[in-house]
Amino acid sequence: MHSDKSMKKATTGALSMALALSFLPVQLPVMAQTKPATPTQAKGSQLNTVDIRKKDADLPAKENVAPAQAPSAVEVFRKNAPNVPAPRPFNLPTVDSYKLDNGLKVELVSDSRFPFVTTALAIKAGSALEGQEKLGLADMTADMLVEGTKDKSSKQIADEVDFIGGALRASSDYDYTILSGSSLSKYTDRLFKVFADTLFNPTFPEDELTLKKTNLIQSLSMRRSEPGFLAEERFHKVIFGNHPYSVVAPTPATVHAITRDDLQKFHDEHYLPNESVLVVVGDFDKAKMKETIASEFSAWKSGTMPVVQQAQVPAQHGRKIYLVNRPGSVQSSIRVGNLSVDRKDPNFFPMLVANQILGGAAGARLFLNIREQKGFTYGAYSNMGALKQPGAFVAEADVRTDVTAASLEEFLYELDRLRNIKPSDKELKNAKNYLAGSFQLGLETQAGLAQRLLDVDVYELPSDYLQTYADKITAVSADDVRRVARKMVDYDNIVIAVVGDAKKIEKDLEFFAPVEVYDTTGALSTDWQNQNSGG
Repeated sequence: MHSDKSMKKATTGALSMALALSFLPVQLPVMAQTKPATPTQAKGSQLNTVDIRKKDADLPAKENVAPAQAPSAVEVFRKNAPNVPAPRPFNLPTVDSYKLDNGLKVELVSDSRFPFVTTALAIKAGSALEGQEKLGLADMTADMLVEGTKDKSSKQIADEVDFIGGALRASSDYDYTILSGSSLSKYTDRLFKVFADTLFNPTFPEDELTLKKTNLIQSLSMRRSEPGFLAEERFHKVIFGNHPYSVVAPTPATVHAITRDDLQKFHDEHYLPNESVLVVVGDFDKAKMKETIASEFSAWKSGTMPVVQQAQVPAQHGRKIYLVNRPGSVQSSIRVGNLSVDRKDPNFFPMLVANQILGGAAGARLFLNIREQKGFTYGAYSNMGALKQPGAFVAEADVRTDVTAASLEEFLYELDRLRNIKPSDKELKNAKNYLAGSFQLGLETQAGLAQRLLDVDVYELPSDYLQTYADKITAVSADDVRRVARKMVDYDNIVIAVVGDAKKIEKDLEFFAPVEVYDTTGALSTDWQNQNSGG
């Protein structure tokens, strides 16, 4: 549901919500923070050094003392990190693309390595098309698809999916809805039967809807007690204003207001073949697959999707800090960033590399500085959301309350350094190899390839996007990184959202920018302002 959006790290805006894609973690060495150690740090390093030398007389008597051994071959080997090879050329499997008469785009990719089939349908309708009074409607409609049809109950659907050895799930994000399924190849016909049944014949049972609404409302109440959620909510609200991308989660009131008729109406008006793309990857006979698709999807009627007027994203004027007061909090959640770009922006690839250098992994600058050198947090990262419309760039960490201001200082230092100092050759090479390698690794699975093919269609990317991805990453130069960093990091107008105990951190934060204080409901905290103005 929307409540999950605050946990997503959609660095590239990929359609990962409904497709299970696992990347093997690859940690690459990155140049460490270059700020000199403070006298206190230098002194601390000396105090931590233990002198284990002893006089010869203190040593136990031994008849034969072995001489010091030369370093072994293994020890020598460990001193030098292995060289990372350049990404291998990627050859996209043949994609058979065509359209049905109703406008449904179909893409077939044969993969006979395993007796398995994966299919995914992307509908270009998500929460950006729901009204403010019905927040959560797109997600709820998708979630309810598998909860019962005219012929099957939710249990019967689950039993059928278990029998064919696969999965069936649906979910929605800002710009799209995904229905995905998989099965053993010998049950392909049965997979498409249950897939089409859930897509075309959902009944949205009242009892299942009531249960989902109750569970979601309870989840939202719990989430509001989490500092990370509150920070994400405030950050997005400031960045996007009244634009649909500002919504991190629906409210209990809007969820309670959703009815079965609302689900049916959203389904009927937005689930259209001419606004959808179907991808099938796996071990199948192509001619038979085309017959199956024609049989199951040709009767789907095309239509015109309703037009929704969306608010403009507000411009930011000056650096400000938006502090959510969470009394008694033992840590502070920090979010620093601004508006990013969309997926078609020509600066997308250089920005990916810049973000990777800054905070894309545990070997990046933020992590090495704020965690490894300072010890303020368990992890500090950044991500760049690039969606159908510009998303958000954000650097973030959860830190101890007593180092909130010190942590923010380091965030601003690293952001300024990214803007003004070109990355080293080592940083640049490691970042590019990581991005190109992990992208290609993801294409090795059926679900991963299906996901990327859907990306191309939903975000209207060039037809050679997958083939040229690695080349465009490796073509990024150090000058490109510094150039786009100055656009990605709007330093003078940057948005800073902090969640923590205002009594302990507000005065220190005023050193960096004017501070506005909010309560955990998202309202401007008039009580706090009155207390601090003498009222």
